Amino acid sequence: MDPITHTLAGATMARAGLDRRTPLATAALLLGANAPDIDIFTGFLGGENVTLACRRGWTHGPLAMLALPFATAGLLLVWDRFVRRRRSPSAPPAVGMALLQLSALGVFSHPALDWLNTYGIRLLMPFSDTWFRGDSVFIIDPWLWLVFTVGLLAVRRARATSTPPWRFARISGTMALAYIAGMVALSVAGKRSGWKAAESIGITGITEVLYSPRPATPLKADLVVRTADAYHPGSLAWKLAGARVTFTGIVIPRGDWNASIVQRARAVPAARNYLVWSQFPYVRLEVNGADTTVFFGDARYRAGPAGNLSGMSVTLPRTN
Repeated sequence: MDPITHTLAGATMARAGLDRRTPLATAALLLGANAPDIDIFTGFLGGENVTLACRRGWTHGPLAMLALPFATAGLLLVWDRFVRRRRSPSAPPAVGMALLQLSALGVFSHPALDWLNTYGIRLLMPFSDTWFRGDSVFIIDPWLWLVFTVGLLAVRRARATSTPPWRFARISGTMALAYIAGMVALSVAGKRSGWKAAESIGITGITEVLYSPRPATPLKADLVVRTADAYHPGSLAWKLAGARVTFTGIVIPRGDWNASIVQRARAVPAARNYLVWSQFPYVRLEVNGADTTVFFGDARYRAGPAGNLSGMSVTLPRTN
């Protein structure tokens, strides 16, 4: 998910009563909830698509899940000792074990949320580079923003009354979890409906159906049906009578990945980085005189303004 969602989730957990565990509890949850996204700084390493190749990998895997809580809690303990309590010597010290537990909770919430969308995570890195996807919630979901924000605003207002403020945070957190559970259920049912609809129009050899919720419209989704040699884009809309599935009629060939020119193009660092990230890859060749342009794409992001997610080209001279 996006940093705003992770931050709001961490703040909601804090305001649900966990901020009373120790000084700096809220900071532990907020920092922990965003800590795995330190992989964004790989962009400073240079090289095209390096960040794509590194995203949601090592820092979202089991080693990071062990290390990041200690790093977060340690950073806060240093801040507590050398900054916070020097400014206020009478302030109670932060409790190290509580900070570690809260940091771990924040860190663990991150991959749980990231799993929900079609971008996915490599949950077992560095032991396996397999991608895992929930295909349930769009990567930026304004409905989650709204639920979390309303709850946090209600907490602020409740502090001026006799109502326990944590109650509103718990209600918004429960509503967010219910919304997520509903979206997961729609994804499971939508994939099943998409599979049946694809078979009904003669698409055979189906290996997977991608269900990609559209932004801000949870009852509509894009579909991609994967077969051994092609992708078939479609869409789904939930109605009172059930799922209405339509297909565009477009067929995206997966391409000849064994062609020598494709193998040469795959060796280009930018292409290699892109393909580490791509989960629905296809390749297309365009001959221009003595050169051949090899286009690598990802069928998940073929439609709409997806920037460098939608694909990249490598132009190479042909060889005899």
